[in-house]
Amino acid sequence: MNQIIKGLCLMILLLPSWHVFAEHTQTPKHTVGTLRCKVLPHSGMNLLIHSSKDIRCKFTSKYKRLVEYYKGETGIKFGIDIGLGKHENIVYSVLSRGLEQGEYQLAGKYSGASGNATLGLSAGHSAPIEKDDKSISLQPINIKNSGVGAAAGLSYLYLEFDH
Repeated sequence: MNQIIKGLCLMILLLPSWHVFAEHTQTPKHTVGTLRCKVLPHSGMNLLIHSSKDIRCKFTSKYKRLVEYYKGETGIKFGIDIGLGKHENIVYSVLSRGLEQGEYQLAGKYSGASGNATLGLSAGHSAPIEKDDKSISLQPINIKNSGVGAAAGLSYLYLEFDH
């Protein structure tokens, strides 16, 4: 158990440098809006090295001209995720080189690294996660967890249009 805790702490410490390895030399992305996601309680599964949870999200463009709703799944595809009674809300800053209005362009698969520990309140760090086609990045700016647990590893997010 002591080795698991040491490994989890090491993963959390290395997360801030993870995105450096994923950088590419294209035109910089600009903030185009905010994506607010709520993890649905009692959804998904937790298998220690893999976890998944259902989410509902609301995208608001930078100047509040556009609002889009998404549903999907988030989780750890490889890492550690141990928790009890966790409730999560995540706010992302949406970065893109050019986002078209009303096209539901946030839909798709994203991946990156994350880590947090929760004992009543949360603490942790998540590097930006990027859409598979590299067109959009999501930078976590506010993660609120409650409950007891710890998670670190390669994370994913899948979004699709929600009515």
